[in-house]
Amino acid sequence: MIDTILFDMDGTITDTQKVYSSAWRQVGLSEEELRTMVGRSSIVNHRYLEELGYDADALIAKKNAICEKVFSEGIDVKPGAREALEWLRKEQFACVLATSSPLARAEKNLAMTDLARYFDFVVSGNALERGKPFPDVFLMAAREAGKIPSQCLVVEDSFNGVRAGKAAGMKTVMIPDAVPPDAEMKKTADAILPSLKELPACIEALQLEEAAEERKKEEQDVKSGL
Repeated sequence: MIDTILFDMDGTITDTQKVYSSAWRQVGLSEEELRTMVGRSSIVNHRYLEELGYDADALIAKKNAICEKVFSEGIDVKPGAREALEWLRKEQFACVLATSSPLARAEKNLAMTDLARYFDFVVSGNALERGKPFPDVFLMAAREAGKIPSQCLVVEDSFNGVRAGKAAGMKTVMIPDAVPPDAEMKKTADAILPSLKELPACIEALQLEEAAEERKKEEQDVKSGL
């Protein structure tokens, strides 16, 4: 049964993805390039920018300077985030932040938004060779939490994040941020929600589905034994 929730950060619980996207546009990235990069690790994106012919170090420095100026004025939390996290804590779910952002940035964001108290720990996939859509960051988070994939549910906003969650063998809920879900996402995600406000009811429904599937399996096992 699901008892551990793995949250993405940017665009999922903090309204920061729009800041990154705006900064990337300001330094010259196209919409197609931006969409490819969302949710992936810094190492992967650095290599991608170099492959495109950009001076990756210079471009990233400019982007970071723009973002830090915006973040210094405060960080917004996504609608329903606090309420959903309060409910999860009340219901005794384990909560892990599994982000592609650097660990220091993630911890700073949680501190600035007063969300750190809701998370058991933070996992950063920033230095992973394989970022999303590969499952590595979520599998690493599950290992550190002492869980197997079937016990974990991933909450994501990006296409790459949803792909990574499903590749990890985990139930995955998409809460779209800037880009609406396409046919692939509607087929891949276990649920697509308008906001985090609907997450508690969604988790309860998924648990009921799991319980029904388990009962059906037990009944089939009994019949097979007969």
